[in-house]
Amino acid sequence: MADTRHQLTLGIRFRFLLRVAGATGVLAVVTGAALFASAFPSPAQWSADQLRAAAGGHHGAFAKAAAWTLAVGLIAVAAALAVEVLAGLVMVAGRRSAASTSATVGALAALALLAFVNAYSFTHHARFDFTRTRQFTLPPDLAASLRSLRPESPTTIVVLQKHRIFGSLSDDRDSFTRGAEEKVAEKVKDLVDLFREFGPRFNVEVLDTEAFGYRARVAELTAGAPELKAAIEAAPENSILFHANKRVQRLAFNEFLQLDKTASDDANGGRGNLVLLPQGVDNFARRVLAVQERRPKVAVCVVHEWLTTVDTAGRSEYSLAGLKKSLTDSGFDVTDIILKKNWESGQEPDPAAYTIQESKLERLEAELDSARDQHRAAQNDVKIVASLLKAFDDVQTEPFRERGDFYVNLSRAAQIRGWTEVVQAYRSWLGEEGRPISEANEPELRPVLLAGITRQAARAERDVKDADKARAEAEEQVRAAHQDERTVQDRRIADVKAKFSALLSDVDLLVIPRHTVVNAVIERRLPPALHTLGKDQLAVIKDFMKAGKPVLACLGSLSVANGPAPDGTDDLERLVAERGIELGRDTVLFDAETKGFAAIKAGRQLGGGPADIPPLVVVEVGPDARNAKPNPVGSALRLTGRAVDQKLENRLGAPRPVYLTPGWQDRLPHAAEFVFTAPDAWNEERPFIRGDARGRPTYTPRYEPTLDTEPKWGTRQAERKGPFPVGVAVESRVPAAWFDDGYDTGSAAAGVLLPLDGVLAAGLTAAATKLERPTQRLVVFGSGHLFTGAKLEPAQEKLLVHSVNWLTGRTDRLPHADLPPWEFPRVAMTDREFHLWRYGTAIGLPLVAAYLGLMATMLRRMR
Repeated sequence: MADTRHQLTLGIRFRFLLRVAGATGVLAVVTGAALFASAFPSPAQWSADQLRAAAGGHHGAFAKAAAWTLAVGLIAVAAALAVEVLAGLVMVAGRRSAASTSATVGALAALALLAFVNAYSFTHHARFDFTRTRQFTLPPDLAASLRSLRPESPTTIVVLQKHRIFGSLSDDRDSFTRGAEEKVAEKVKDLVDLFREFGPRFNVEVLDTEAFGYRARVAELTAGAPELKAAIEAAPENSILFHANKRVQRLAFNEFLQLDKTASDDANGGRGNLVLLPQGVDNFARRVLAVQERRPKVAVCVVHEWLTTVDTAGRSEYSLAGLKKSLTDSGFDVTDIILKKNWESGQEPDPAAYTIQESKLERLEAELDSARDQHRAAQNDVKIVASLLKAFDDVQTEPFRERGDFYVNLSRAAQIRGWTEVVQAYRSWLGEEGRPISEANEPELRPVLLAGITRQAARAERDVKDADKARAEAEEQVRAAHQDERTVQDRRIADVKAKFSALLSDVDLLVIPRHTVVNAVIERRLPPALHTLGKDQLAVIKDFMKAGKPVLACLGSLSVANGPAPDGTDDLERLVAERGIELGRDTVLFDAETKGFAAIKAGRQLGGGPADIPPLVVVEVGPDARNAKPNPVGSALRLTGRAVDQKLENRLGAPRPVYLTPGWQDRLPHAAEFVFTAPDAWNEERPFIRGDARGRPTYTPRYEPTLDTEPKWGTRQAERKGPFPVGVAVESRVPAAWFDDGYDTGSAAAGVLLPLDGVLAAGLTAAATKLERPTQRLVVFGSGHLFTGAKLEPAQEKLLVHSVNWLTGRTDRLPHADLPPWEFPRVAMTDREFHLWRYGTAIGLPLVAAYLGLMATMLRRMR
């Protein structure tokens, strides 16, 4: 048999070696490029000049090795390609290779066409959604909004996994929370792929606080973006951050896909399955579109600086610092407005309207005046001590009598002016026994006293320098405070009403807390009269509500020593009543507190505490609104509780009842009363123990139900058992009487003119309908200390944030369950079905494969 192998000529061996060199060069290029990229991470550094510099050893031995590896590889690849191209040209020139040349050209044309089609598809692709529910298609309005975004302003979306999916509610982690984190990250990436079809370029980053290199990745991502770094550090839970144009919006995982832990435990026949409640693509898209929007502003109106959102050491029980922190973390800006001043005068404080910034500016200016006074005093002291030294030298030529008087007067002056060095010099010379100054011992005193005066002069010079430094620092602080033009301008407004109106001009939500009774057992309270506002201030609040802006009122009990205040504190409660909310004049006490009253009556000073009080009950529909739609805040709190599979419990001492006015429920779009006390409570007009002059109890609160023979029987003022509503949320048009003074007069006439009251009332209703009245939202809680403290408990925070989100119209941030829940697809099987599938796949499939193989073998043997 003939040998068909090629003869190993020099040419064949040469081409073989070149091909080996080319393959080795490709390997060297890949290796060198990887090493070079690790030495120079930034693509901007990848240039020929940088390669030459690295090859020359200007960037270290590692960079030099990488550069030479890359360069040698490139040379080897270039040489191999050159030889192959020349050989190909020679082959094409021969006749015998015409057929193979045609095939080669056809293959190259096919490859070129394939490359062109792929390159063209990157910029001319199309997406087709064949799902039944169109789940991979954005709504047309959202698509149009995303198209309007500027391509030159890319948006960075950071999926931040802090492994706290419930914020402050719970730190428990299990398979459901872990699975929810992974699924949210996956869904975000899928959704951003849809967004890329319409808007600018989106950059998605996933950060895991438990991953290696997390801090380095954060530092790289936030370089030049301090606002994004601050948002990452401040995020209280797993969050999605949207960053563009130096603005950041935050979306909690639960605001995109909320874990329903209760349903997850019950799913799959009790065996469990991850269940997530989608909050809608709209919620996600709005954060992208709202990156540039202004944060809603919340103003907290109180009567004293102790009651503001500033956390002052030792006064946190009065502070609303926790409220500010919770709202700030939720995307709000919070400011304080103080409505009274001159509390230190000993007289009735004056109405006012100023901010903490103004108070700080006034304090800094006062400190500057004090620093200037101290500087002048220090300079004056230097002059006095200098003149004292001269007088000391001059008196030495005088007779001893005059010198003795000088020493005595100097001693007195040193004690009066606080010249410690001079006083110390006298004491060191006198000793413990003391001795009078005489002509004999004067020579011993003179050098000691001169040294003391000299030291005092040096100290005076140091005091001048210290005072000058303190003055300069105070001037710098005042200068910095004056940079806030709004604060400086507001100080110039003397009219309280005009200033209060100006401060509320850019406010989106007004919060009015009135901290009164905290614990009736130990009589821990502030007097209700403390919160009385002037008519001008109330007129501004009314105008704020007339504009349709929302208000959150936390109004504590009016109870004082002998019962409730006769007419309340001011007309704020009348404004609330005209919005359909009736404030009880009594205080709710709980059965558990009777033990505390008994303990105090028996002589023990410790009564019942907050832990003894049963928690509040949050409902979606109250007992008096059976046919109404669920309250949105109550529904949101219920769903939040399902996320952690626990109840959100708020304990509140000494609240006041807050009712919806009879007949108002039909005017509202949802149930109004949504927070109730526990049933084991009663309403009490006199909630405090009273005693005689010797401190012996003469009255102890106890439950005494109103009899059917008493006038209060059947009314809301009747003493009875709970539950009592303590939280009401209304949404309705503001009263017509607020816009037309004649409407109130007509309403009164309709009640007086009995024969015409129906006609007149109908006319008034028609007139009210024609008036353009905005819709306004109002939430009232029957406690002024519901949200006090340096930090809010999880249940307090959720009640506050959900209420504020609803008030400000950010209902997209309230959890809801109106979309079909997402869960892992699982097939419920009986034990029989499970075993059939298990053994069918483990044994049946291999048997079927073996059978088909045997049949194929038999057929081949027959041919």
